[in-house]
Order: sequence, then structure tokens, then C-alpha cells
Amino acid sequence: MNLTIGETIKKLRTQKNVTQEKLADSLGVTPQAISRWESGAGYPAIDYLPDLAAFFEISVDELLGVKLSKREARREEIYAQIKRFEEENGFNNDPGAVDLLREAHAEFPGDTKISFALARELCYERYEENPDQAVLREAEKMLRDLMRRADDYDFKFKCAQTLAVLYREAWQDEQGYEEVANMLPGIFFCREIFIADFYSGTHQKKKDVDAAILTLTLQTIWKLRDYVAYELPNEVEMWDTKLRFFEGLIAFCKLAADVIGSAAAADMENNIATLYRYMATYHVAADRTDETLTCLEAMLDHVERVCALPQKESAEHNCAWYFSFYLKQDRYDPIQEDPRFVAIKDKLTALAK
Repeated sequence: MNLTIGETIKKLRTQKNVTQEKLADSLGVTPQAISRWESGAGYPAIDYLPDLAAFFEISVDELLGVKLSKREARREEIYAQIKRFEEENGFNNDPGAVDLLREAHAEFPGDTKISFALARELCYERYEENPDQAVLREAEKMLRDLMRRADDYDFKFKCAQTLAVLYREAWQDEQGYEEVANMLPGIFFCREIFIADFYSGTHQKKKDVDAAILTLTLQTIWKLRDYVAYELPNEVEMWDTKLRFFEGLIAFCKLAADVIGSAAAADMENNIATLYRYMATYHVAADRTDETLTCLEAMLDHVERVCALPQKESAEHNCAWYFSFYLKQDRYDPIQEDPRFVAIKDKLTALAK
């Protein structure tokens, strides 16, 4: 028997997002037995091998290490393909992505990461003019199943969020939406509030408190930004008030960046750039060319700061591409030939390459 079978069991169990207790219950053994196997202090009796292989949806040979490295390499290849689709195409009901994920799901039916990627992709069917209800119901079933099997709360809540959106946007099913949304924890019970507030954070690690505060700050900024942009009345007489609110949010971002420090740099710079872009849309609608260009130049400055920070090349590309994309909107047609506007576009295009 392969002496690393315990490591294999632990790796497969982790990938499947199940606890030792759940695996033990499936096999009819104690959680302590699973712990001994995984630590190498003991090995499963040969009678358990078929059940273990069936639980992980692999062959006994693979469980014992035969061909496992090849199979794992294939799994990692699929993960890389999923990541490329997300970064380059954003999925969005891409037929190629659907085919890829269906094949991957058939090959690794128990892999929750692949299953979730497929379910999420199928959810985009809701944006079609005549959505295929069978596809949407398939996504619903997959998400329900993932939630039922998930032992990781973060993953379970991620599935719940996706399912809640499906109920509201695909079927306008408020009862289904509320049922699933109510499965999510209230804000005062979330991890970030606990870490930031537990003894005022004094007994926590600084990096954990910083991360919690950053998450809470970003959520506050996003909610306030979208409330100002989309919930407040959009009549012309409200535009200057909205601009004033956006300026206040920019000041809040800068304050947060000063308080939290380098950990917040990329997120805050990105948010400030977005707020300047929002401001430009109101100025250009009001035929204020100079103010529009000043906001767009400030936006570019903060995009350049994001791209100058240590990070992956794909993140730099995506950030610059995002802001470049919005400059193609019809609202900017009156200033398309302005030298300042051309310079902004050229710099963003160069950063996005």
C-alpha cells in the first residue's frame, strides 16, 4: 500500500470541502480513525478502499497514488482555464466557457470549484432575450446541491448569494429571494465586524484587523457611491449635490488610505479613480468641458498609481482596460477630439496593453 495514502485522503477531502466527521459518517468509522489515517498514524483497512474511492469519485488506483499526479495536473489545468476565462472574458454566458465547464464537471463531478463555476456561468442565461428555463433550473439545482454539501461557510454563502440573485433577476421570485438571502448572516455577526470590534481589536493580529477594516470600509464606500448615483433623484437640480457627495467620498477614501496604510493602497486608488469617473459623467452631461477633463485627468492619475503598485500584470491590465472602456461611451462624443481627452485615452490604452 502507498505509505502516503493518508496525505492523499486529506488532500481529496480538502478539495471536496468536507470535514473529517462527514467522511467518517459516510464510511461508518470514527472521526478519530480519519485523523489517524491522514496523520500517517494508521491506514484504512482494505475493505474501506472501494468506499473511499467512491466517496471521492475516483478509482482505487488513483486513491493509492496510481495516476494521481496526472489527474491532479489535469485538475490544475482546468482551474487555470477557469481563471483565464474570468480575467479575460468575464464568462457572461460564453458558449466556449459553458462547453469547457460541462466537460470539466463531467470529468470531476465532485469538484466544488468546477461545479460552482459551471452553475454561475449557467446563471448568465437570465440575460438572454428568451432565456432557457431548463438551463436556469439546472443552475438552481446545482447551487442548492453545493449549499447542501458545503462545509465551508464562506463557500456556502457565496452559493447562496448567487442563488438569491437568480431568484430575483431571472424569475422575480421575491419569496425565493428572501428565503435564500435570509440564510446569510446579519452584518453584526460577520467575521469582519467581530475581528474589528473584539476588545476593540486590541487582542487581534494587526494584519487581521487591517483586513477587516479595509473590507468594511470598501463596503461602505461602494454602498454610499451607488446610493448617491442610483437611488437619489437624478434630476438636473440634484447633480451638484451628487457631485458634492462624491467629493466627500473621495476625501473618505483618502482618509481610509492614510489610516490603514499600504494594505489599502490599490483598493482606495481604484475607488477614487471610479468616483472621479462618476463625477465626469455629470459634468459632461452639464456641458462643463473643463470640469469633465479635470475629473478624467484625476481619474487617470489614480489609475496610474494603481498600475505602479506591486501586483500581477493582469490586474494592471484589467484596471486600465476598465477605465478605457468607459471613455468609449457616447456621452463623451462632444469632447472626443479635445487634445486633453485624446491624451487621457492614449495613456489608458498604453497601460492596458
